[in-house]
Amino acid sequence: MNITLRHGNDSDNNICNKIMELALAPFQAKDTDSRLFTKPQTAFHFPTSGSLRLLAIVDNKEVAFVDYLISKRHIKYLFVDPEYQYKGLGTKLLSSAQERMKGDVSVNVLCSNELAILWYLKRGFNVLHCWAETFDGNQTAWLKLSRREIT
Repeated sequence: MNITLRHGNDSDNNICNKIMELALAPFQAKDTDSRLFTKPQTAFHFPTSGSLRLLAIVDNKEVAFVDYLISKRHIKYLFVDPEYQYKGLGTKLLSSAQERMKGDVSVNVLCSNELAILWYLKRGFNVLHCWAETFDGNQTAWLKLSRREIT
């Protein structure tokens, strides 16, 4: 499998929205907090102000992306099409983003997303803290995870 990365921008929002919908579909069917992932029939808006984006391409198809903020060394979004998960795409995107940020990185993850939390922990992230806030009209628990700079 040949994986290439390319820089993305706001014009890729439709592609990224589709990847995100595919990645979150399993949660919508069984997660009691599925309302957090679904919006009315409109596309999710990716607020990319100040952020950068990398897309992973396999066989000329965009199948994964990461949005990140260099100024805050923070991963905003990282999603992989389920058909392409467990092939190293997320790890490659994460490593590439962290190399560009040149330092420790952080990410916020919903506490109900156990698979994502485990995925980040297996890649050297540690839990910094947890908090609850009102999100989409409901009290929602989050974790902030952090990983030291790759050396």
